[in-house]
Amino acid sequence: MLDFFSLSEQGIIQFSITLFYNQIGINNPEVLYFLFLLIIPILIHFFQLQKFKEVTFTNVKLLKQIEQQTRKSSKLKKLLILLSRLLLFACLILAFSQPFFSKDNSVQKGETFIYLDNSLSMQAKGEKGELLQRIKHNLMDYFHNEKNAITLITNNNIYKNLSEKNLKNELLKINYYPIKKDLKTVLLQIKSIKNKNNNNQNNIVLISDFQKINSNIKSIHLDSSAHYSFVQTLPKKAKNISVDSIWISQQNSKTIKIKARIKSYEAKFENLSISLYNNDLLFGKTTVTLNKNKSEDVEFYIPNSDNMQGKISLNDNLLPFDNNLFFSILPKEKTNVLVIGKSNEFLSKIYTIDEFIFTTSSLNQLDYSILFKQNLIILNELVSFPKSLIQTLKNYLKNEGNLVVIPSQESNIISYNKLLSKLNIGKILENNEGKKTVITINYNNPFFKNVFQKKVDNFQYPTVNMSFTSAINHSSSILKFNDQSDFISEIKNNQNTFYWVAAPLNHSNSNFISSPLVVPVFYNFGKQNKIQKNLYYTIGDKNEIVIKSNNSEDRVLHITNENFDFIPLQTKTSNSIKIKIEYNPLQNGVYQITNNDSLQHIAFNYNREESDLSYRDIKYFVKNYTNATYFSSVENAITTLNGQDKKHSLWQLFIIFALIFLGIEIILQKFLKN
Repeated sequence: MLDFFSLSEQGIIQFSITLFYNQIGINNPEVLYFLFLLIIPILIHFFQLQKFKEVTFTNVKLLKQIEQQTRKSSKLKKLLILLSRLLLFACLILAFSQPFFSKDNSVQKGETFIYLDNSLSMQAKGEKGELLQRIKHNLMDYFHNEKNAITLITNNNIYKNLSEKNLKNELLKINYYPIKKDLKTVLLQIKSIKNKNNNNQNNIVLISDFQKINSNIKSIHLDSSAHYSFVQTLPKKAKNISVDSIWISQQNSKTIKIKARIKSYEAKFENLSISLYNNDLLFGKTTVTLNKNKSEDVEFYIPNSDNMQGKISLNDNLLPFDNNLFFSILPKEKTNVLVIGKSNEFLSKIYTIDEFIFTTSSLNQLDYSILFKQNLIILNELVSFPKSLIQTLKNYLKNEGNLVVIPSQESNIISYNKLLSKLNIGKILENNEGKKTVITINYNNPFFKNVFQKKVDNFQYPTVNMSFTSAINHSSSILKFNDQSDFISEIKNNQNTFYWVAAPLNHSNSNFISSPLVVPVFYNFGKQNKIQKNLYYTIGDKNEIVIKSNNSEDRVLHITNENFDFIPLQTKTSNSIKIKIEYNPLQNGVYQITNNDSLQHIAFNYNREESDLSYRDIKYFVKNYTNATYFSSVENAITTLNGQDKKHSLWQLFIIFALIFLGIEIILQKFLKN
């Protein structure tokens, strides 16, 4: 089939010849415009005029015959010269258009997509150094694609419509990125950005180690309109040792015992040195022996000081990203507890000055402005509630406060139900004068976590003389009476908790305050919902951090270190600020949360999932697809990809033809007589 001239929308001539599935293409099709100039010698040939002189002869019969023969031979010579000249110029023009020969099925190929995995696991060392760095150099050295634009995809960026030169420039800038991207997401991104109007086959090159955590191949689907090259680059040794986690195991007023878990992945190590740093100063050192795929815990004792920015470190010469784990221990914050109503002496003994800021107030002398500064408010045996207090308590709970309600023997049930209804808690049904015994402890409730080492059978259970039957919405039990009704129940809602005590606790009604249960119950009222400060946060997770702050000037919080500064998403309440973080920061270490003044330190670490160097069997997966090829090296994959675009230049052949037609014209001019 011969498709000679066709004009694109830009007026560029596309010239192609397909013969027996072989292909001829043009690198400079605009040069073919000059083929129109071939009409000039044709016009000259047809309009060339020759003047003849008349010579008188006595007998012209023979001369007329000679004249006819001469004119015929002259026309034939001129036609042959014209043809050779046209072919000469046509070959020269075609030579300058740089035609080529290719065995592909279409002159215009599809798009080329390259996914380069720059996750932290690509720090592993192959035969010639770190995997990612070796791949970058191989792509720059071997990849050639002059015809089509290239799209480069990494875990953090997409670079569209790159030329070969721009591709090399972008490859030089690529560095490791700590937030992993699974293979299914990569293929969906390619599908969304490829040219839907291009019906040609796309080349998709996927370069990764294909870790199990990043490549859920069971859920992916390969598009039949594309050809896939799976390039799996594996380390020389799939072994690793990681500082997996750290936590506080014990603490008192003087010391803190912290433990760190060291984990092995196919590696065996004897006397591995583990170091503890505080503010980059070596604080302690120990050793550990690890067997394959086992973990060991090491412990350090540190002073229970005001603040510590620490780091647990090892050196295994394998994967470097998980050799350090940063943490920050913040100063101990006291819990604000306010009791409104009767000031029972037992409460002041529980909420001691070393852990709590304990305040009491009667209802008449209550300063409403201090309510929102409290972590816990106890309404202790109030008879009724004014409307202003009910509305304020509703707002207090919305601002992540915690509330305990202990009724009075003279309680106004209507007033209590107004409070409970306003808080959407439930209602009191009636009061019961019968004696009840508290006999059931809900050991499964997290409220009692770390309180009891085992279940107690011979416990001295407290009693009450009168109580209130209530209907509390969506509550969970803490303590129960002998009739299985709740004595103390809780309702959790986001960051606040409401506690309902079903009976007055004064000595005339109950002996509960003399029971061993009173201390853990009321202590946990104050501590159970106190915001726990993490030792560290994981980069890439959806982290929420609550900062206590009386920031009346509405100054914006920053998270900073020596080289980095960003503003997180933040929501302000009356006495705190909630920060939401997911994609920043990208570098592990200890940072400061500041609003021009340093508020606290915070540590970020890389996700340890990539420490496990376990890989998918991509070669087996590829066997199920006819349009996919497996490669174990970038060199082989790129060489094959370049071969698909391999072109044999034909301009030299057209120069030879031009010289041949030039020689033919000379021969015609010199040797062919009229």
